[in-house]
Amino acid sequence: MPPTRNKYLALFRAINVGGNAVIKMADLKKRLESLGLASVSTYIQTGNALFTSTESNPKTLEALIEKGIRDKFKYDVKVFVLTLAELKKAAAGNPFDAQRREEEQLCHLMFLTAKPSAPQIKTLMDQQGQEYRFKVKDKVFYFAYDRADAGPKRRNLNFEKILGVTGTARSWKVVDKLIELFEDL
Repeated sequence: MPPTRNKYLALFRAINVGGNAVIKMADLKKRLESLGLASVSTYIQTGNALFTSTESNPKTLEALIEKGIRDKFKYDVKVFVLTLAELKKAAAGNPFDAQRREEEQLCHLMFLTAKPSAPQIKTLMDQQGQEYRFKVKDKVFYFAYDRADAGPKRRNLNFEKILGVTGTARSWKVVDKLIELFEDL
């Protein structure tokens, strides 16, 4: 009997954003396959890859992929490896009714390396204003703003600095699509 293949999603932080750490998705797919990952598929250029592996520890996979990217492409990128259950839990925890309010607001989920401390969360919550709404649940930071406030009207806050942790954000629409793709893997 062949070993069980577990399904995973890898979220890459800051690749193909603003011309930094540019990696073609076809090259990323090949690299992941060369690391022993199977059924690899990518979704949009910002670094989302679905795959299967016999490895059962997501942290081991994060380290493997980060080293693989560093060795092949010479980029130090943080990788977040999630299970379908973790992604669905994050989506279900969204307090901003993203599906119903899609026409009027933009909503994002930022996956974090660790749960921020209470003082860091308070500092973040103090930054809420008319244009931003925030919520932190464990290692996921949710933020939403009205579509009318998108672009230069909105303050540009450094969420990672405020929270004291590294993260990678995805829009609600991307998270929703990743769940659909994950279920089909």
